[in-house]
Amino acid sequence: QRRRPSPRAWAATGIAAALALDPFLALEEEEDAAAARRGVRRVASALPLWHRMEEGRATPQLVVQAVRAGFRGIDTACQPKHYREDLVGAALEQLAREGVPREQLWLQTKFTPLTGQDPNNVPYDPNAPLKLQVEQSIAKSLSNLGTKHLDSLVLHSPLPTLEETLEAWSVFEQAVGEGTVGQLGISNCYDAEFFKGLYNAARVKPKVLQNRFYKDAGYDQELRAFCLENGVTYQSFWTLTANPHILRSAPVAGAAERLNATPQQVLFCWLIQSGHQPLTGTKSAEHMRQDLQAPSLRLTDDEMATVGALFCAGDSSSPGGCS
Repeated sequence: QRRRPSPRAWAATGIAAALALDPFLALEEEEDAAAARRGVRRVASALPLWHRMEEGRATPQLVVQAVRAGFRGIDTACQPKHYREDLVGAALEQLAREGVPREQLWLQTKFTPLTGQDPNNVPYDPNAPLKLQVEQSIAKSLSNLGTKHLDSLVLHSPLPTLEETLEAWSVFEQAVGEGTVGQLGISNCYDAEFFKGLYNAARVKPKVLQNRFYKDAGYDQELRAFCLENGVTYQSFWTLTANPHILRSAPVAGAAERLNATPQQVLFCWLIQSGHQPLTGTKSAEHMRQDLQAPSLRLTDDEMATVGALFCAGDSSSPGGCS
């Protein structure tokens, strides 16, 4: 159960939360002009990204609810096994009728390799060569979402080898060159050397790494440090579900008490202040509001250090430190 902040806390964060509704306010200054020239729009990493799986017919209602609450970034995938891109598209149509045009939203979707698809419902020709599968998946995503442009395209997981991954990536790069896609990323990549190999070999560098944020992966300390050093947005998912022990910890509880916030907000705030972007898929209107308030909270340096220490695998001197 999340504890609701007091009316005073809500009032104190209202202005900052409202400003955070524009996902393009947080373009890094050094990239702003270059990104604009390329027509690239980057969602503010200071704002949680809305993400939901396996909701079937409820998907349009939830997407509309999230956008009405203030989310402007939506994460989905061309993977009918778990996602309904077409129903996200239906929600986008409804939002446009309500006065929220596509141009005010930031869309991120994924190409899911064959091993991640339901063999009875693959959104591309499973017998086609890999490059053609990627091309067909991108076309399907554009059709499902009713758009001519994807702000971000993510490889849902690495292929078995770096060579195969780069083969798929080359189609991603072509889509960027054609103006169909704004930026690229990869998900479920926990091998730091693999990610660095992709980054170094790619002509169009990944701008997103979306991973499960959990203890078994060492909280991606090395990967997160590399992302911060190279302008890659680290997007965390399973952030709350995988970390009940973190939410119950004394450092998080202490910060929540001081801020009159929830432990969930504190964890999201820590990630955002660390330069990362949490994904959230709550169905609760109250939790949506709380998640959108997280960027307006501010942890002290001591709180950042003590909460960060919870994610250190006994090595606070690593490049990622406790961040």
